Amino acid sequence: MSTIVRTTDAIADEAIGTIAFGQEHSTWLSALMVAIRLDAEHNQGRRVADLATLGHYLASDCANYLDTQSSDLRRELEAQEVAK
Repeated sequence: MSTIVRTTDAIADEAIGTIAFGQEHSTWLSALMVAIRLDAEHNQGRRVADLATLGHYLASDCANYLDTQSSDLRRELEAQEVAK
């Protein structure tokens, strides 16, 4: 079985993409928190539970993805060091 070792530049590009993913999710979560606050202030909180459920899903999805990416990128960087 062969192992493909990616270049450091390719790993860095993926890391930048991963950071962009985290930034985008943070923006979504910020907007969602504003929606929850506004719903609580102006709509007697009728949608708060649904909005909070969505926030939980987005936060969990993002955390799982970032955890996986972090492990994968770290492993690839270690493989890069071994290949030198």
